[in-house]
Amino acid sequence: GYDVAYVEADGALARYALADADERARLLKGWVAADLLLLDDLFLARRIGEHAAELLQMLVHQRYKLRRSIVITSNRIVQDWGRYLGDATMATTILDRLMHRCAMLEFEGKSYRLKEASARLLITSDPT
Repeated sequence: GYDVAYVEADGALARYALADADERARLLKGWVAADLLLLDDLFLARRIGEHAAELLQMLVHQRYKLRRSIVITSNRIVQDWGRYLGDATMATTILDRLMHRCAMLEFEGKSYRLKEASARLLITSDPT
């Protein structure tokens, strides 16, 4: 089987920034070693901190060198990543490695969560 690491991106990056050296090494080792790393909801909280941005760059670079797969989900368009990282050059470096061997999927349309919520509201407001 394959080893998959799933992390909620912003929370994991923030946790890493607050961790001591031993915990950082343990987290990074798991994220780099996994056959597939899934970073979910990157930039959910918009801008990430400087240490988190550096970690993201290092993580993408290490996985790129090792030819390990990475899936990143985000509601932010890649053209805005420089703003969310606080560094356009860093964003270019990260995106260069990600896009060199990637299959990019872009989904359009309304959020399924909002769609389900509006359907529930219609059901509960029905006077019959």
